Formats: sequence, C-alpha cells, structure tokens
Amino acid sequence: MMRTTRMRLSVIIGILLSLAWAAIGQASLLQTRVTLRYQQEKLGAILHHISDHYDVRFTYSSHFIPVHQSVSIQVENVLLSTALDRLFAETGVVYANIGGQIVLKMSAAPPKSEPPQLSQLNTLPKSVKQTSPIHPPNERELALIEQMQRELALVEQMQRERNQSLSTIEKRDMMSAGLSTVPPEFDLDKDALLLPPQRRDMIDETRMAQISILPFVGTNALRSASMTNKFSVNVLWGVNGGVDGLEVGGFLNHLRYDMTGVQVAGFGNAVAGDVIGTQIGGLFNISEGQTKGVQVAGIFNVSGNTEAVQVAGVFNHSQEFAGVQAGGLFNISKGKADGVQVGTLFNVAHGKTKNQLALLFNVARDVEVGQLSMLFNSARHLKGFQMALINTSDTVSGLPLSLLTFVKKGYNRIEFSAGEALYANLGFKMGARSFYNIFHFGARRDEATIMPATPPSNGEPADEQTELLLTWGLGYGLGTTIGLGKRALINLEAVAIHINEQENWTRELNLLNQFRLLFDVRTGRHTSIFAGPVANMMISRLNRPQYDAPGSMIVPYTLAERTIEDATLKLWVGFQAGIRF
Repeated sequence: MMRTTRMRLSVIIGILLSLAWAAIGQASLLQTRVTLRYQQEKLGAILHHISDHYDVRFTYSSHFIPVHQSVSIQVENVLLSTALDRLFAETGVVYANIGGQIVLKMSAAPPKSEPPQLSQLNTLPKSVKQTSPIHPPNERELALIEQMQRELALVEQMQRERNQSLSTIEKRDMMSAGLSTVPPEFDLDKDALLLPPQRRDMIDETRMAQISILPFVGTNALRSASMTNKFSVNVLWGVNGGVDGLEVGGFLNHLRYDMTGVQVAGFGNAVAGDVIGTQIGGLFNISEGQTKGVQVAGIFNVSGNTEAVQVAGVFNHSQEFAGVQAGGLFNISKGKADGVQVGTLFNVAHGKTKNQLALLFNVARDVEVGQLSMLFNSARHLKGFQMALINTSDTVSGLPLSLLTFVKKGYNRIEFSAGEALYANLGFKMGARSFYNIFHFGARRDEATIMPATPPSNGEPADEQTELLLTWGLGYGLGTTIGLGKRALINLEAVAIHINEQENWTRELNLLNQFRLLFDVRTGRHTSIFAGPVANMMISRLNRPQYDAPGSMIVPYTLAERTIEDATLKLWVGFQAGIRF
C-alpha cells in the first residue's frame, strides 16, 4: 500500500514539474526582447527576420496568412508579445504560444475588406459564362476548383491525425487562446480561413500573345490583369497578369503576378510577384517577390529575396541577396548579402555579407570574406579582411588593415616602457591580435653646454654653463602577435618616431625607425610584462656645431654607419622592457 502511494506521488510530482517547465518555456518565449523597424514591408519578410534574429519559430500556412500584405512597425526593446500585437493589428492574424512555437491563424472576424471565404468557394458554378466573344471557354477554372476540393479532403485527414497527436496541455492552451486544436495550416474553420487573393485571381488561363496600348486597352481587354501571356507587347503602358516568355514595353510593363523569361521596357518594369529571368529597364526594375536571374536598369533595381546579378546606374536594393550587386552609387541589402556588392560610394548589408567594395565606405553585420574601401569599413564580426583608412568592428577573427583600427573586443593596450634611445615611453595599441596600430610617445633629458649670448667685456673666456634639455618623439607603427599559449605571446612591431632634439620641434629629418621583437607574459587578468631586443635605424640630417659628429646625439653606439647625400644613417641593437594594461 505504501509503495503504491509513493508511486502515485512520484507520478503526480512529475506531471506538475512537466506542466511548470512547459509554462516557463512558453512564457519566456513571448517575453523575448525584440527591436523591429519596418516601413511598408511584407508580413512574410518580417516574420522571417524575427525567426532568424531571435530564434523564434512560427507555424502558419502562407495560403491563409496574408504574408504579402505590407505592414509598418517601429518598436525598440519591447516584449515579443507586444511587438506581435502591433504587427498583427491590421492584418486579422491571431497567435498563440504552443509547444515552443508561435502558431498563427486568421481571426474569426475577417478584416474590413473581406475577401471570399472557403464556404463561398463551394457554391461556385461548374461553368463560367464568357463575357467577351474573343475569349474561348475557360476550362482552367473548373480544374482549379476540383484541385482545391482535393486539397480540402487531404487537409481534413491531416487534421484528424494532428488532433490525435496533440497533448492535453497543447489542446487546453489553444482553446483558451480562441484557436482550434490544430495548427493554422490544418484548421478547416471556414468562417475564419480566408482564400488568398492570388488564388482567386489566378483562376484564369494562359494566352499565346497580347498587344496593348494602355492598361486594359488591348486584345485581352478587361481581363488583362488576370491573364498570363507567352508573348506580350505594350506600346505605351501595359498591365497584365503574368508573363511566361517575352514582354516588351515602350514605356512601362506592369505585372500583377510572376514573370518568367525576359522583360524589356523603355522606362521600367514592375512585377508584384516573382521574377525568374532577365529584366531590362531604361530607368528601373521592381520585383516585389523573389528574383532569380539578371536585373539591369539605368537608375535603380528593387527586389525581394534575390539570387541574381543586379546592375544599376544609381543603386540596387534587395531584402536578402545572393549574387552580384553593382550600383553606380550604392547598394543596400536589408538581410544577408551572400555575394559581392560593388558601389562607387558605399554598400550596406544588414545581415551577413561576403564581399563589399566601395570608394567611401562599407557597412555590414558580419563579414565572411572582405571589405575594401578608401575611407571606412564597419562590421559586427569580421572573419575575413578589412582594408580602409579606418576599420571598426566588435569582434575579429580575420585581418583588419588600416591606419586606425577600432575593435570593441580586440587587442587594446596601454603600456609604459624604457629603452636606451628614449628613456621613458608611453604607447597605445588598438586593433586585433592579427593586426593593430601603435601610437608612441617617448622622451629623455640630456645635459647640454650653453654658451653666453655675449662674451664678457674684460676679454676673458666665457664660463660654460650646463642645462638639462628635453628630447622627445612622436611615433606611429603597426604590429601583430604570435601566440605562445594562454599566458604568453610575441609582439612583432615596426614603429617610426620623429625625434625633436633639445627643442620644441625639429624641422630637419630626424627619424628613428624601430623593429621590435617583444616577449609578453600575462601577470594578471588585465596586466602583463614584456621585454625584448629592438633593431634601430636612425636617419638624420642634423649637423650642429655642438655635436661631435653629424646626426642625432641619442644614438648610444653604432654597428654600422653610412652617409647618403646630406643624411647620416646609423644602425644599432637596443633593448626595451615595460608593463602593459
């Protein structure tokens, strides 16, 4: 009896823990902090962005959820639940957190502009009367209706299987949220499921050819917007359903659905669906769906997810991009740019990118191959290389080459050191272990003989006086490291220092060049000590009477000396040691 009671108690505790764990997991998902900034973007693209950047899984059917509807949202660091409430405010979409995923469906109350429902679909006549004598009987409508009825039967079967697999907790949560006990893609509530516009309008046929002068003034007449043509000619401006072949327009081609083939226009091409093929526009090309192929325009190309070569006189703009973007001024990808961006002024990729080349600057989230510009490169994480006057990043596992390198989580050090040329030195190192910039300041004091400005009046020799005079230098250099384990490394550095010798500023050439081989050992979390040999080369045009020999007086000894025209070159090996923070 006691053993049975213990077993029942263990089962109850296990169930309670499972319920608590499920509740915590579901609550934490909707409490994720998100930042969304979109202006008239497709709902499907926004959902895809949230999934990629915040690891949120959505379950829905694109046949029922209006993924092509344009919405706007501006929120920063808010709960996911708050962001979704605002995002779906005008779409009629409702959601629930079920089994670690966000399940979407259409609200039982349809939007103001209510499209036909599935219940209306079953009442469609078996034949459609022709409204124009130039069109043959439309058999595609009947075939599409039969296909959709077969789909409904398949969905009913999937619904029954899904209901059997749902747990009690999932069913309870879905019912409390006003949802049926199946995901939206299997939900057959005919009062809630809406037939998408593209499925309604595509109940039509494909024609061999059409000719039009203006929208709806042509051989397809009022049915132009729902017809797909193999060959289409628009003398001025044409509006058609789709193209599966070739379309040529004097000014503008406008398609409500997809374009497969070639589209050429004097001014521009606008496609509300997908583009597979080539678009050539005198001024612009616009594709609201996916684009695969080539886009060439005099001013700009705009597309959704793109796998293409885009060439434009001014700019290219895409959602996610793979291929080549070549813009006369700039290129922008709102997602990842898996290819090459080439712009005269700048390139921007809000996601990952491979290659960016521009005259002024490049900006990307993550860089896999490289960024090359004259002025500025910026990335969150750098795996490849950066080359510009200024490079910035958060983290680096590649090579940033620049005069100024700023890495938020990089190799940033302040050091104090001593050497035989300049006795006291202060250095700043900024960049990554693979490549960093060095800014150097050093100084020393030396005794100098000072002769009086005027000799004594009695004709006797003037008394010599000594004074400590300051010699100081400013320098810049580059360096890299070689790891020797967790607590030690080697610094290889090249530094050039201008020496101002016993005066405020020396105008003559007086340059100390150093190549340093320093061994660094970490002594604490933020400190290390270093020491090592330094190869010195002093090039100087100083030739002052108070010096015993031409050249700089900071040279302690020489291993080799040579005079080149009016400059003296001296070589020696020294030593440097200090502490870093």
